[in-house]
Amino acid sequence: MGFQPAVIKLGGSVLERLHPSFFQGCGQLMEEGIHPVIVHGGGPEISRVQQRLGFTARFVDGLRVTDDSGLKTVEMVLAGRVNKRLVADLQAAGHAAVGLSGVDGGLLEVKQRTPALGWVGDITAVRPRLLVDLMNAGWIPVVASLGADPAGQRYNVNADTAAGAITRALKAERLIMVTDVPGIHKGDGKKVLPRVTPAEIQQMIQEETITGGMIPKVEAALEGLTGSVDEVIVTDGSQSDCLTQKGTRIVKEVATSGPVSDICAK
Repeated sequence: MGFQPAVIKLGGSVLERLHPSFFQGCGQLMEEGIHPVIVHGGGPEISRVQQRLGFTARFVDGLRVTDDSGLKTVEMVLAGRVNKRLVADLQAAGHAAVGLSGVDGGLLEVKQRTPALGWVGDITAVRPRLLVDLMNAGWIPVVASLGADPAGQRYNVNADTAAGAITRALKAERLIMVTDVPGIHKGDGKKVLPRVTPAEIQQMIQEETITGGMIPKVEAALEGLTGSVDEVIVTDGSQSDCLTQKGTRIVKEVATSGPVSDICAK
């Protein structure tokens, strides 16, 4: 590859509030030699569709219980409505984009996590060849967080986990988590921290200066900071220039602070 891949994880909570500059930001990354791979969820939209169909969403330990009918809805929303909307928006911004899921090309091989959750899968293998071929051909891959086991059974896969696994399989140096918060901040919520280390985050959790809904967000970010990944960026997708200028950088080692664009340009 003549470029550096970067994985962008789009949280379901921010999809409907995604700032138009996000799509221009993907093009700016490519101009800097960084090729984005977008991995997305779509939990809120899945819940709304289930409600319209007369089903009630059930969760165990924060994970959606996915029975046979639930899997049909998950596939319809993730690989259909959400995925194609993102592809269409990227193309409208002038970028070549293609939508797929973790089922395509055997990208995400999974096994069932537990029968209690139904068709919810844990990733056992990642085969990134299809993504590499698409990027080499100039396409921006947009991946719905689904997977399949060797027997062909499809599964719902946690999007944070999928993004982290794909980041490591591509040997990417950065994972950008586009969320509904401007970055990591202490309990007062007044100031976004431009850079933190995992040790600093753990200390803030213990001191309860990171609390509430911020905890699962930073824990998901820390899970992504393994293998080749040198930094995870947490940024607010509803804000302009969210991919290039704003957010919190979680870094493995102490580094000189600066805007995200400086880091992406390295």
